[in-house]
Amino acid sequence: MAPMANPAPAVEKMEVDEPAKPAEEKEPPKDLNAIALENIKEHCALLDKGDIHFVARVLQVLPKTRKQCNVEVLHRLITSQISSPSLHKDALLAWVPSIVPMAMEVDTKLAPASAGSSTVKCHVSLADIKEHCALLDKGDIHFVARVLQVLPKTRKQCNVEVLHRLITSQISSPSLHKDALLAWVPSSVPMAMEVDTKLAPASATGSSTVKSPRPARKAATPSPESELYIHLLVLLYLVDQNKLDDAKKCAEMLISRGNSADSVDKRSLDPLVAKGLFYLALIYEKQHKLHELGCFLNSRLRTATLRRQRESQAVLIYTLLRCYLINKQFQSAAKLVSKVTFPEGANNNDLARFLYYQGRIKALQLDYTAAAGYFLQAMRKAPQEAAIGFKQNVQKWVIVIGLLQGEIPERSIFRQPIYRKCLLPYLELTQAVRLGDLAKFNGVVKHYGPVFEKDETLTLIVRLRQNVIKTAVKQISLAYSRITIKDIAKKLGMSNEVETEYLVAKAIADGAIDAVITCDTKDGERYMRSSETVNVYTTTEPQMHFDSRIRYCLELHNQAVKALRYPPKNKCDVESIEAQREREQQMLRVWQRVQHAIDAAMGLGPRFPPIAPAVAMSGCESNATSLGSFYGIQEMINDMRILLGVPKHRTPKPKKQTRKFSYTRLLTPTTDLVTCGTCGSFHQADTICGNCYEKVKLCCN
Repeated sequence: MAPMANPAPAVEKMEVDEPAKPAEEKEPPKDLNAIALENIKEHCALLDKGDIHFVARVLQVLPKTRKQCNVEVLHRLITSQISSPSLHKDALLAWVPSIVPMAMEVDTKLAPASAGSSTVKCHVSLADIKEHCALLDKGDIHFVARVLQVLPKTRKQCNVEVLHRLITSQISSPSLHKDALLAWVPSSVPMAMEVDTKLAPASATGSSTVKSPRPARKAATPSPESELYIHLLVLLYLVDQNKLDDAKKCAEMLISRGNSADSVDKRSLDPLVAKGLFYLALIYEKQHKLHELGCFLNSRLRTATLRRQRESQAVLIYTLLRCYLINKQFQSAAKLVSKVTFPEGANNNDLARFLYYQGRIKALQLDYTAAAGYFLQAMRKAPQEAAIGFKQNVQKWVIVIGLLQGEIPERSIFRQPIYRKCLLPYLELTQAVRLGDLAKFNGVVKHYGPVFEKDETLTLIVRLRQNVIKTAVKQISLAYSRITIKDIAKKLGMSNEVETEYLVAKAIADGAIDAVITCDTKDGERYMRSSETVNVYTTTEPQMHFDSRIRYCLELHNQAVKALRYPPKNKCDVESIEAQREREQQMLRVWQRVQHAIDAAMGLGPRFPPIAPAVAMSGCESNATSLGSFYGIQEMINDMRILLGVPKHRTPKPKKQTRKFSYTRLLTPTTDLVTCGTCGSFHQADTICGNCYEKVKLCCN
């Protein structure tokens, strides 16, 4: 049977007077498996956040995802998303046969041997940078800081291929910014390397006529953060390639775009602009034109301070300090430090640089104590593993400042691997200062003078000459009780005796040695006579040292005790013996009065004798009448409640019944009423007082 001929292409029917339509461009074939894999990876990224709302959102589109799954998609998904050393992964791969070509998945599989390993690295680097751009598109300043933390690692991955494909894929086409970046990065990237932006080969897809289940999306406009990040990567590439002129233009464009009118209110752009300012100053310094940048940096610092851009403000402050120190403008640097305030939210790297320059300024102002403090803080703020060059430079200044203060650094510092080579000149310098050998000191300064000048420590090292001479004179004074100035000059290697005498006198005035300069006759030879060495333990100096140490320990103990937290006070105070004895006696007196009051109320015994108002236990003064001179029932009840700890029984007081005053009733004799000797009320004869009875009953209950 003859094979069927290919059908002729269909011709559209059109009118005679209608112009011919141009042929429609056919939509290029799409790799359905790659699109499905992208969708599933997006779902996995949502699930990695661990939020139940994202889980529900992914499960809503599960029927659509189910139709896109096949052997190729599942196999590539398992190999890329699940870690390798896993029994779970092996079981899944056993159920899904491996029929996927090895070169289809760029980010997890190796490229063909002809492309080499560089292609795989290129794709991996590109995928990492795209993830960074996706984080930057969120516009959150925390994500910007996270991306800039891994900038040194990303910088090593950038090359021509990665940058060119990154620019063409991430930045929109109608952009002058994109054209400028592409001009700096030559187009040497193969066009068919990127799967997600270029056309896939026709052999890789099962059918080229079926449309992708994923709807075609318009190219989204990249965020300013991602554009500036790509711009920053191009700038780093140009700096690494030593293309300083192009890097200078790139840095200026980066700063201008970051400070444009539409981006001035975005706080997330400030760290990227700060990086651009840093590398712009670095480029000018490499071109030996840093003095030309001072006015620009000052104006930018004023703008950043007004807008409260912390990152730019921190970078501009220490960049200006470096500019002043390189140009020997030490007074301007000191004035800048006194006028500005370093932002609190700056990162540790910027703070370490600022402390380092502050230490240098204080050292040049001869404030060695403050300079040593700043240098030590800079060492602590520096990264632990990285920034080796910064640590080496700071350590050189620390050693020189310590020698100027009369301290000899430990030998273990010079034995550390990162300091062993760079601190070799400073080791010989330390040995010369420790021995007080002026000839060796002069030889070290002459031999390593260019090294010290490059490190900018030569100015302070020259000042060490006085310390070397002072150490030598101290050793001479300990060795000789009497020595002439001429012999001292010979030992120091000095030709001028007047200068030698001046140095010895200065050492005596500073308290370095305990000696005097004298002579036997008026015109005789002058000599130095040392005082007799006194045993230090016969003086009060050890006592003073021990006293200061003990005071320090006691103060530390007191501060520790104050810082302790004690449990709340839940126990009552212990009653003293005197208070307990007084309370018992008071209870006995009250009990006796209660018994007498009950007997008097019942008519069982003699009436309670009168008690003076001053000794009433309730503290209440009695009435002036004779009827109120006795210890009342109400006062007795109150005292009993206080002593026994019984709460006061609060009852509504009955309304007091009053009667009209009547002279007739007052003058009429009452033969049937008698006066109660306890409470003073009236009651019938041969009966118990009702008022006293109720009060006694209430007390007994």
